[in-house]
Amino acid sequence: MVDVSNALPNLPHSYPFRFLDKVLELEEGRGVGIKNVTINEPFFQGHFKENPIMPGILIIEAMAQIAGIVLHHNKKDKTAFIARVKDIKFKNPVLPGDQLKITANIVLSLPPLTQFAVKAFVEDDIVAEGEIVLASEG
Repeated sequence: MVDVSNALPNLPHSYPFRFLDKVLELEEGRGVGIKNVTINEPFFQGHFKENPIMPGILIIEAMAQIAGIVLHHNKKDKTAFIARVKDIKFKNPVLPGDQLKITANIVLSLPPLTQFAVKAFVEDDIVAEGEIVLASEG
């Protein structure tokens, strides 16, 4: 296990497009991050006004961001881009007040592509899972 305190600055994203608040674990080939979902998130203003739900595409982006941190940990100074999103299944909605715990594990690395198994949880319930492939350059 490594010091995770400097992991978030390695993301090229900043507010309002950073969907990770904290990295809990980071080791060779895997990582775990947290997104605290609050009613103040800008997307809740329109998704949906009477029934606020975190958009699935933003859950996918949070998964890609923790995968990018894992990739950066493995291959320093690499910039990564989403190359493929495969078989993402949404099982439960993510609501204001939830804490999203996101895991990313490297399944296969054939540079410049790296495939990750990703999961998002609220407490012990899986809310989304699937695969993301990142392409790295640099």
